[in-house]
Amino acid sequence: MFQHNGLCFLLTFLLTGKALIWAGLAVVIGAVGLFFWWRERRLRKKAVNRMSAQRNLAALELHALQSQMDPHFIFNSLNAIHSYILSARTEQASSYLTRFSRLMRITIGNSGKEWISLEEEIEGLELYLQLEQLRFEGQFEYSLELLPSLPGTDVLIPPFIIQPYLQNAIWYRLLQKTPDKNKKGNLRIEIGRRDDELYIRLEDNGVPRQSVFHSYQQKTAGTRVAAERLHWLNARYHTHATITSGHLYDQHHKKTGTYTIIHLPDVTPTNLPQENGIFK
Repeated sequence: MFQHNGLCFLLTFLLTGKALIWAGLAVVIGAVGLFFWWRERRLRKKAVNRMSAQRNLAALELHALQSQMDPHFIFNSLNAIHSYILSARTEQASSYLTRFSRLMRITIGNSGKEWISLEEEIEGLELYLQLEQLRFEGQFEYSLELLPSLPGTDVLIPPFIIQPYLQNAIWYRLLQKTPDKNKKGNLRIEIGRRDDELYIRLEDNGVPRQSVFHSYQQKTAGTRVAAERLHWLNARYHTHATITSGHLYDQHHKKTGTYTIIHLPDVTPTNLPQENGIFK
């Protein structure tokens, strides 16, 4: 009887041990399978995010190019050239056409670039402003100042950021001024370096709107795309590019104009920022 009970106990022990072993193997296999499933899902999600990010970037680049080559601006520029030709002002027509073609060449050339030299950007901005001056027959003047604080001529900036805000200032504020021969519209551009960042300050004495930043700038396609491009830049390279705007006031606290400051990272060919890992 004792031997029979001992045999039963031994068999029960062995069977229980095998069950535990099989259970342990099942747990290990399940854990490994779960790990590979989680890893595959993570890799797939990362690939989807990367493809989505690339699509968003391509869409932003296309929208930025479209905002730079604004159909309204192109049509009016060509119309102005046509008008100069019809009125036998061939010298003005030739000058306008030359500057217009150079601007289009620069715009198309920069469309596939994330960074361009500050020199290229300034050339494009001056061509744009000169064309607008010709088109609106001197209704406004502009000045562009490069401060001595700039780190050199090898500064890099993202393209298609500044011009939309210049266009906003001209179309929606400077051209809305009451014509006054003694006080023309004025647009001032200052580019400098401060606190390890590059800044572009735009000032104009156009009509200061009560809700200029929401009703005009944020809802203008060009400035909206520019802001989205800076947001993308910050996410991709861990930078802190920002755009701030406000009103200018005189000593009597009366609004005299509008300012916009674009804060960009201080980038040169030797210190290009590294991509965030989520986009690799």
